[in-house]
Parts: sequence; C-alpha cells; structure tokens
Amino acid sequence: MVLSVAYHSLDALQQLGSDLARQSLPPISWLVVDNSPQSAALRACDLNAGGGLQLELVAGREGDGFGAGCNQGFEHLARRGWEGWIWLLNPDTALPAGHELERLSEVLAQLPPRALLGTAVRSGSGELEPSGGWIDPGLDFRRRRVGEAVVAGHRGGTVELDWLSGCSLLIRPSAHIPPARFDPAFPLYYEDMDLCLRLGAAGAPVLWWPALAVIHQRGAGSHTPSERRQRLSTLSYLRFLRRHRPGWVLALRNLRLLLMTLLRLPVRPKRSWATLVAMVEAMGPFPTASPAVPPRQ
Repeated sequence: MVLSVAYHSLDALQQLGSDLARQSLPPISWLVVDNSPQSAALRACDLNAGGGLQLELVAGREGDGFGAGCNQGFEHLARRGWEGWIWLLNPDTALPAGHELERLSEVLAQLPPRALLGTAVRSGSGELEPSGGWIDPGLDFRRRRVGEAVVAGHRGGTVELDWLSGCSLLIRPSAHIPPARFDPAFPLYYEDMDLCLRLGAAGAPVLWWPALAVIHQRGAGSHTPSERRQRLSTLSYLRFLRRHRPGWVLALRNLRLLLMTLLRLPVRPKRSWATLVAMVEAMGPFPTASPAVPPRQ
C-alpha cells in the first residue's frame, strides 16, 4: 500500500503514478490524500490515465499538512480493515529502477511488524539527501545525519537510527498500541522525527535501508504563503524542542531565535511577526489530541 499526501501536486503525482504503474510488483493500492480539495482539486482520471493502478482519492482538509494528511489516510485504511505495511511517499519522488516495491517486500518480510523503515533519498543529480539520522545531546542535536560513509559501510543491511524522513517511510500503524499516528501538534515539519522518537522510545526499531533509493524531484514546492509557512514551521520546531530536548537547549535556541527575529524585523516585518506569533503560541499547552510521550531517558 502506497500513501501520498498532495497539495497542489498534480504534475508530480502524474509522474509518480507512472512509476508505480510500471513496478515489477505493483502496489495493492495507491491512496492519495488531497489537501487542496477547494483550490486545486485532484481527479482520479488525471492521476491514473492509463488505468494501471488501483487508485483511491480521498479529499483532505484544505491547507492541512503532511502529518494530518497521513493520519486521514491511516484512518481511511483502518476503516477498510487494512493492517499491512504502508509506504509513505512524497508526491515529488520518483522510482527510477522499476523494482523498488519488489525489493521492499522482501526486506519487510524479515522485519518485526512494529519497525519503521526508511529508504535513501537522492536528489535528481544523485546527491544523498538527509533522510535519517541520530539525535545528539547539546545545541546541535541534528548534526549527525546519514551520509555516503553510512551507505558504503552498511553491507546490504539496515542501519539503526533515531529518526527517518517522512519523504519515504514504511510503517504498519496497526502494529502499534495505540495505532501509530502523527501528532497534530506539529503542523509543518518535525512530525516525522517526533513519530520516530515516540515509537522508538516505546521499543519500535527505527531502521534505514540505504540499498534502495528514491529520487526527490525538487521544484514542485508548496504554495503555502511564506508568512503562514514561517509561523507553522517555527511552531513545530519549538514544540519539538520542548518535547524532546532538555530545557536549557529550548531556552538558548529560543533566545537565539528571538534575537535574530528582532534584528530582521525592520527588513522582513511580516515573516518576523509570524515568527513572534509562533513563539508565543509554542509556549501554550500542546493540543489535546497529542499522544502520550514516554519520558526522556
């Protein structure tokens, strides 16, 4: 099962649909959650013109983010009784080899059902993108990310990490108790890192398989207005720090962010104001729908 969350992504989805249709082992179904049903509604005939895929199109809420769209897809599949693996694939990814699903099915058969599995993500020019990594203590907690040295040393197997990118992530939500969901407290970015850290703290293996790579076709970016994107991404960032990092890290990063924002206020007033609004909002309580989080060790 492949799940993609779309927002103004028709061209990219058409390319991904073509890649999925020519897989040596086609997906059981491709579920697309449309988060722009009012401004740029998708049509099934536009995504599956050749009729080679079992396609389901679900209307999401206008402007929802990646995590909310995935959660809606998870709920839709749960109502259908689906309990298997779900491959989260960004609309702007490509599967150039044609046998990615077949290779993944062989690896998934050997993994425990509660595992999370990420693949390598490469740019169109072949460069490895930071699709996973480890959380380090201190201010620079994201400095250790997967690189070519990890690829060279993996010897065909998986690598245990702390977090994986939602760009290409496989999960069985029903294998977790309660069923795995992204936290709506993270409206833009950090929702994938938060999910991995929460499930990893509960004992789920978080694994990266660099032997398989998807291609990230940059250029099909979001149409989210910059001020709104700035507010939502800042809110997610500060909530992540608040939940997963020590208090002194949160305090110092807040101070640095505040100083930089005040310096930029005269030249970028709208984006700076969006940041300040997010900083105030981040100090409030987490949304009531947020899942319980195991305490930090």
